[in-house]
Amino acid sequence: MLNFKTLRFNVDERGENIQRVSQRFKGVGTYTSSNIKLPGGIELLNEDVYLFEITDPSVELNIEVRVEK
Repeated sequence: MLNFKTLRFNVDERGENIQRVSQRFKGVGTYTSSNIKLPGGIELLNEDVYLFEITDPSVELNIEVRVEK
């Protein structure tokens, strides 16, 4: 989970200064930054960052990421 700090975004200048991105992850597997679905106006610059692995099929992870300009 500490790898979230290494994520870099490009935010459209016409958008809001602070945006929150909510995401739900469910299912066994390895998740990288490319699995994050972003709204328009936000682009992920490093899509290959390892985030975490879910090994229990009953686990569901809900996160909220704050993206600032």
